[in-house]
Amino acid sequence: TTTTTTTMRWSVWVFAVVIGCCALTLPCDGRVHRLSLRKEHRRYFIISSFGLLQGGAITINTSKLEVLSDAVQHAGFSVHRSSEESTEYNLNAGMTGPEACIFSPSYETDDATVRLEMDLTTGAFQAPTENLTDLVLESRTLAGADNEPVHQVKLAVASEAAEDIYTIAFHLCSPTVPSINLELHMVERNPNNDYLGAGQAPLPTVYAVMSGLFFIATLVWVYVLFRFRDSSRLFKVHFLMLALLFIKTLSLMFHSIDYHFIKAQGSPEEGWAVTYYIVHLTKGALLFLTVLLIGAGFGFIKPVLSSREKHLFAIVLGLQVFSNIAAVVMEETSEGAVSRNFWHSIALLVDLLCCGAILFPIVWSIRHLRDASSIDGKAEQSIHALKLFRRFYVLILCYIYTTRIVVYLIGSVVPFHYVWVGPFFNELAGLCFYVLTGFWFAPVPTNAYLRVPDEEPEEIQMEEIVVANAVGDGMHSRKGAANTTTA
Repeated sequence: TTTTTTTMRWSVWVFAVVIGCCALTLPCDGRVHRLSLRKEHRRYFIISSFGLLQGGAITINTSKLEVLSDAVQHAGFSVHRSSEESTEYNLNAGMTGPEACIFSPSYETDDATVRLEMDLTTGAFQAPTENLTDLVLESRTLAGADNEPVHQVKLAVASEAAEDIYTIAFHLCSPTVPSINLELHMVERNPNNDYLGAGQAPLPTVYAVMSGLFFIATLVWVYVLFRFRDSSRLFKVHFLMLALLFIKTLSLMFHSIDYHFIKAQGSPEEGWAVTYYIVHLTKGALLFLTVLLIGAGFGFIKPVLSSREKHLFAIVLGLQVFSNIAAVVMEETSEGAVSRNFWHSIALLVDLLCCGAILFPIVWSIRHLRDASSIDGKAEQSIHALKLFRRFYVLILCYIYTTRIVVYLIGSVVPFHYVWVGPFFNELAGLCFYVLTGFWFAPVPTNAYLRVPDEEPEEIQMEEIVVANAVGDGMHSRKGAANTTTA
């Protein structure tokens, strides 16, 4: 009863945090960027990267420019054309000193960069000095709210040869720490009112198709559980796997809907966005919980979890929830916001910690099975299960490597028209991971693994004591040299 109550309280707190974070992050407008720079001191930061097609355009609106430091010499934007989204290093080349300035006449730029300098007195954009080949630039001043002047510059792609990824950055030039206030509104749009960049336009379809494939996998798993509902190998974790498949299907479906609204109107629909983030965070927690339970052998090789495993579960699930919340905040924060880099670092670090931590229960299970295989009457059963958990360990490593590294490499090397291949490969790797895990641990009579007879509680406690002493005193486990080998 105490455990159930604690779990319910934990779930309520997680749900409340998710709702709060979703509410805080909703003001972001997808491909419609709104930034309020207050006492901005950064000399350089990227606002956005967008794949423009012929007929597409980037529109920048600025207002309420207020220079707070007399040391500010120049301020404005640069638009850099490159086949790679990550152009921060190229743009920042040659700007190591505080006096270096991209708007200086002596500053050398390539043909792929357009400089849009603002007049520090009026805020109006000055005519660029670059030769705008295959690009059309329009600059004008509009009347905003309360007759506040709004200075607008529009950069359009006039030919197919100019189609590429365009990175917009903001620059401040000052020998000392600069400080300004500025209201910024930027819209990126391709023909037919497509607010997703070239290469991202197919994403709604990609997520919809993957949702359909996961739905088929869910139906197959329902059939397997129903057919073997009386099997002695059917455990609670199998129903948790069903819940994970169902939540994953919903997550992909809502993700597709979210991208559909961003593509159509430049911003997510609030109701669908909140629903997606709630389901997405739930999916993340369920995925790590399921992997932890399977890795610990809960139900397969032992009926209960040790206190060490319970503590690890609590830590990993808490970190995973925090990692997902950080990822949501980062995703819904404009690239130019000061807090984005912080949340990106937090999400990446915590996610890597979680990925590493889920391997510990599998290693413990492999060690436990290796010890059990040396005991008469358990050898054949333990060897079957040992092989299975070794394969599962390798599968987890492959899944982590693929979704955290390979997908990033794919996104870095494919042409910008095919940026969608990275997310598609990521979801495809997830589908393969789910299918293989279900195939290996399905409750069917022909499965290779056999349940190892339960140990007595005294034996489990004694094993934990011996292992703890082995760590502190350099002793070997009572079960022999098997503990000296690595998993």
